[in-house]
Amino acid sequence: MRNDEHGSDASPPTASALRLVLAYQAAHAVYVAMRLGVPELLGDDALTSREIALKTATQPDMMRRLLRALAAFEVVRDRGADQFELTSVGECLRADSRHSVRPLALMYGSDLARQSFACLEDCVTTGKNAFEIGFGVANGFDYFERYPELAGIFDDGMSVVSAFTGPAAAAAYNFDGVRHIVDVGGGQGRVLATILHAHPHLRGTLFDLPRVIAGAPGFLASTQIANRCDVVGGDMFDAVPAGGDLYLLSHVIHNWDDPRATRVLQSCRRAMGTDARLIILDRVMPDRVEPGAVVQGNALMDLMMMVRTGGGRERTAGEFRDLLAAAGLRLERIIPMQISEALVEAKSN
Repeated sequence: MRNDEHGSDASPPTASALRLVLAYQAAHAVYVAMRLGVPELLGDDALTSREIALKTATQPDMMRRLLRALAAFEVVRDRGADQFELTSVGECLRADSRHSVRPLALMYGSDLARQSFACLEDCVTTGKNAFEIGFGVANGFDYFERYPELAGIFDDGMSVVSAFTGPAAAAAYNFDGVRHIVDVGGGQGRVLATILHAHPHLRGTLFDLPRVIAGAPGFLASTQIANRCDVVGGDMFDAVPAGGDLYLLSHVIHNWDDPRATRVLQSCRRAMGTDARLIILDRVMPDRVEPGAVVQGNALMDLMMMVRTGGGRERTAGEFRDLLAAAGLRLERIIPMQISEALVEAKSN
């Protein structure tokens, strides 16, 4: 394999290593561009860096250099003659795009996210999370209780996640034999609403903390499925609503260490009838990690859980099997989806 600079597509190891350690700069360049509104300004037209600088009250030369960096990572396209246009990747960063990930990108690019990840070495060394180390609280959720504006950024980011996971779950799982689905820790109900909309025979119960679901009725009313969905407040560590024949835990279990995750699963197990099933919508880590876009995203999310939660993690199939067994449940199968997450299906022992 040739690694010369003239004839090979493969990067030499040194270049790959440097690209990796500089990746945080690319992420922050994207964050700054979003904060300045560059994706919205470009829209469907090509503009010069000077035109963008004028509209954003920034320095033309500095903006040109920012745009060149964005072009190197396929966010914008350099058309020459100092003209830049938005790519399909950049479209996803527009606030008005149907496929927008802007709220999620703003969440992960925020000062809080960077400060949290800056504690990674201390987390690995001490076994504590970044919020214990740097902010004097148990985890990120407790921190958000103190700062509603940051909680709003987090909620907006999670809404983007739900916009992807809801359709994927609705398409991947066979709901033919299901009548009533209970969404445990379902937030505002975006995932549940998508599933109910795709499967008109289903009824649903949305369950979460009272403060979390306070705005759910308003959202559900806008989705035309409110008459098929009950909203119930409570604490999933104590009990969850009975009567469902399918219990959904979407991006819930990965937030908690094994003892607390087991408590949630035990609450579900107590509420489940003999033939009821449970599905966990989360990432499933491979037993052996090899490079690839999906596993890279999953592994980085596992590090994010390490620095932001009190023991949360992305688990392997074997770890899910053991966790479920501790709660009196049996792993039935793992169903892949068109996104990086999967559905872990379980039944009572």
